[in-house]
Amino acid sequence: MSAGGGIILEARDVVKRYPGHVALDHITYRVHRNAVNVLIGENGAGKSTLMRILAGVEQADEGTLWLEGQPLQLGSPREASAQGIAIVHQELAVLPNLNVAENVFAGRELTHRLPVLKTDEQKSRSASALRRLHKPLAVEGLVAELSLGNRQLVELARTLAHGARVLILDEPTSALSVAETAALFQVVEELRAAGVTILYISHRLHELLHLGDYFTVLRSGRIVGEAERSEVTRQWIVERMSGRSEAERVASAGVAVASPVALEVKGLRTTAMAQDESVRTALDGVSLVLRRGEVLGLYGLLGAGRTELLEVLAGLRPRADGEVLLDGQPVRLRTVAEAIAAGIAMVPEDRQRDGLVPELSIRENVVLAAKGARVLSPAQETQRVRELATQLNIVAHDLELPVTALSGGNQQKVLLARCLACAPRVLLLDEPTRGIDVGAKHEIYRILRQLASAGLSILFTSSEVEETTLLADRALVLCQGRIAAELPAGAITDEALFAAASPQVATTAATSQQGSKL
Repeated sequence: MSAGGGIILEARDVVKRYPGHVALDHITYRVHRNAVNVLIGENGAGKSTLMRILAGVEQADEGTLWLEGQPLQLGSPREASAQGIAIVHQELAVLPNLNVAENVFAGRELTHRLPVLKTDEQKSRSASALRRLHKPLAVEGLVAELSLGNRQLVELARTLAHGARVLILDEPTSALSVAETAALFQVVEELRAAGVTILYISHRLHELLHLGDYFTVLRSGRIVGEAERSEVTRQWIVERMSGRSEAERVASAGVAVASPVALEVKGLRTTAMAQDESVRTALDGVSLVLRRGEVLGLYGLLGAGRTELLEVLAGLRPRADGEVLLDGQPVRLRTVAEAIAAGIAMVPEDRQRDGLVPELSIRENVVLAAKGARVLSPAQETQRVRELATQLNIVAHDLELPVTALSGGNQQKVLLARCLACAPRVLLLDEPTRGIDVGAKHEIYRILRQLASAGLSILFTSSEVEETTLLADRALVLCQGRIAAELPAGAITDEALFAAASPQVATTAATSQQGSKL
């Protein structure tokens, strides 16, 4: 990869303190011009703090910022934007009640001399930015009706529409499909070629190795490694992130033994409303078996029906046809309460939007779902939360702190603790490690293996091949609402998953099966 020369943005000897914690400890970070600058670190390493300072969201306690060799004072994101520095946060900041164009220009509306919006120009510029992302969304469509991945692309379009020259991308592919991720990679390459400097944060190491020109590793608020791409390997990254080798970190998936069936799905069908208001089939005759103590992976591209399947089982979505059995007995899952009472609990994909209640404490978030299922005294409730916090290694010195005070990995554990507080027989996980670092990922893998060993049945979806390979005893591949393949642990590979998930391959296979029956 070719990259431009020189330093465009620099943080010199920066310190940032929070009560009882030093987030950044006298670091000097240099951003190389016209290049993809990769910033890596486990949750709590200081990555997000540094990015917020560079984007004007927060201010350093000590140290200085420099842009193009000149001192830079940033008191707000608007001041950073005026200097051409923009950030796309992992947790989305879109306004769902506005349309796409209104979101792209939110806070920077184009107006005539009179306070009248230039709506046509806003739509035109929004459409142009989306074309650069290879995603021609309807600019008049409500953001509330978009998928999580498309909402993230609207945020990226916002930065492009306003001419950012330094663009910070924080976990930009965490909600994107394989095809959308490939399109984003192309956009990053095009932006770099057009003179835009990229700061890229991701926990997906293959993305970093594919895109990065310069690599910086943070650990405990300090820079512990800097190198150009030619010097960087996966092992180099992992060892500097954690202080130990990857071989010590990887949780090996166990082999599912023959055990009783915990969950059986027969001929499940659902419908969904498409963006053009037409009714489409989300799940088309899905059948599966999940055994007691098994970890079953569900892989598929965006729109394959993975989330829809989990939502039906969790009582979040009605089914048009089919049957669900728990321990051989049919169950009605019309509501979340019915699912929890039956013994099914779910951790959703978007923990901020659909999982956590930010106004509540860690303790209150953990016991939220269990309150309707069982009656505990305040003392019993507190004791149960402490037990779960210890079991899942939730790092918090006070369980009465707001849940937002925790890192992404610990927030994910809070949602897992909430499910376990309901004593489920089946645990559903939609993208269980979305947006958390490598260390936290492998810790969650170990926890899930321990839960499975204790008899809990786990069904999870993931868009990461590596995660499916590491965690699953068996994998099912969904394509266009149907199960296209079943793979034992030893057969789960990139090639097998991608081939089965491809609509063209799946269609060909279905046609072949139909022909064999004639």
